[in-house]
Amino acid sequence: MLYTEKEKHEIERVKEVFAEHLRQSPDFELFWSDKVGYVWLAIGVNPVYVDTGIRIESAADLCYRCLDDVATDVLYMTGNDHALEAADPLELAEIKRRWEPYINQLPEYAYICDDLLSGRQ
Repeated sequence: MLYTEKEKHEIERVKEVFAEHLRQSPDFELFWSDKVGYVWLAIGVNPVYVDTGIRIESAADLCYRCLDDVATDVLYMTGNDHALEAADPLELAEIKRRWEPYINQLPEYAYICDDLLSGRQ
């Protein structure tokens, strides 16, 4: 068994909350493998490439990756090439604003925002 029924259900719940973000992201693909479970695949569309695949271990793992991607989108938008921990106050405000709709639906994962902002994994 790849995940317990409860674990898979929770991953599905996180996946549903981030469904639109997952659908529109040009940087990764999330898919199901009968062999290993959910796989987060780093991709590119311009130029087209396929890079590293990482197994999603838990719902918290998926939520972490999605929130990190949302934050990275903000840093790309501002044109700054630095780590999330070095975000300036305006970037932080925008990141938190974009995280809010997700965390409102997944409040038990709010701690992940603090982990991301402090550089903890």
